[in-house]
Amino acid sequence: MKPGHTIPILGKGYVRYIDHLGTDLRIVESARISYKSPSKGEDQDKKLLIYLYKHRHTSPFEQCSITYNIKMPIFIMRQFVRHRTFRLNEWSGRYSELADEFYVPTQWRAADAKNKQGSQVSDSLNHPALTKEVENFNHQAYGTYQNLLKQGVAKELARMVLPVSIFTEVYVNCDLHNLIHFLQLREDDHAQQEIRELSAAMRQIAETLYPWTFEAYHKYRMAVSEKSKGD
Repeated sequence: MKPGHTIPILGKGYVRYIDHLGTDLRIVESARISYKSPSKGEDQDKKLLIYLYKHRHTSPFEQCSITYNIKMPIFIMRQFVRHRTFRLNEWSGRYSELADEFYVPTQWRAADAKNKQGSQVSDSLNHPALTKEVENFNHQAYGTYQNLLKQGVAKELARMVLPVSIFTEVYVNCDLHNLIHFLQLREDDHAQQEIRELSAAMRQIAETLYPWTFEAYHKYRMAVSEKSKGD
């Protein structure tokens, strides 16, 4: 995979591959150092990696990492940073003017009657009317933001009128162990649809770079516990 490979998400957002450290073999080499044992060939190396994953011997997976450039709405960024395992730097609304770009879903979802934090597709919603209302609100909010800037208000204050649907952008680096944990949580059926779309794009890049690891991921993926579910 070449640096710059980009997967579009959430309308105007994307997940872009920047670079990575290590391969599946790095994980195996790290594990073998415990016994100072040499490689016994590719087949045995792959079997060892899958054994490590299956039995949750996860520290060797921390030897590998990926750097992404991700553009996402701020309300998804709030879920993203809850994991506290990413090393990241975000586009600053204090130093630069934010772009007139907002996330608007292609289809609105109603609150799930059974799951208070969930949502579901509903024919009872007036999708075109909702989209128009939100787009008008975004336009008005951005216009107020621009007016505040023109009057000399600092960027760090003017941004407070903008909704959390506005896009932000980050450079983020994560080791493979913590990335897998993130994916297990955020690709789960109980996660919000928007962050599931983001997570799927991150995984698509990762499984190209670490095919053995993600063969094990799909085979032995752990179920998400009730305590792990949430925003």
